[in-house]
Amino acid sequence: MRRYLLLFGLLLVLAGILLLFSTRTGLQFGGVRVSTSADASFLEERTVDFLEDIRFKDFEKAATYHSIEDRRTVKIPELLERIFQIRPEFLDILRYEILAVELDRSRTRARVKTRTVVKILNSGEIREPEIIFYWHKDPRDGWVMKLESSLR
Repeated sequence: MRRYLLLFGLLLVLAGILLLFSTRTGLQFGGVRVSTSADASFLEERTVDFLEDIRFKDFEKAATYHSIEDRRTVKIPELLERIFQIRPEFLDILRYEILAVELDRSRTRARVKTRTVVKILNSGEIREPEIIFYWHKDPRDGWVMKLESSLR
């Protein structure tokens, strides 16, 4: 009986450790990441990169997540103004988090749900919009964001 209790306790400790280091797309301990889905992990990182580029107003870099053909025509500031209903220069992105990463059965389309906390500088208002970013796996370019559909 004592042996079973010890084994049960050991399993509980192991489950707790796994839970502590788990992420949405696998396990992470320090700089080592074991992913259950390489695509989901990649999309999570790329979405965070995109949000960081927007946060620091690097719109040229933010446009690089779009397909090569669409990079010339995409206007990130206009898309941001459309979604937040405020000019980008009055928008202060305070923080953001990835809520979920979903891939379809073909693993060529994905959506990344995020929550962003923004401050409107000219009014001091705080908003917390949830935004879904849509990604498509292009045979030539790899994963590209459909920015216009994401930021509508």
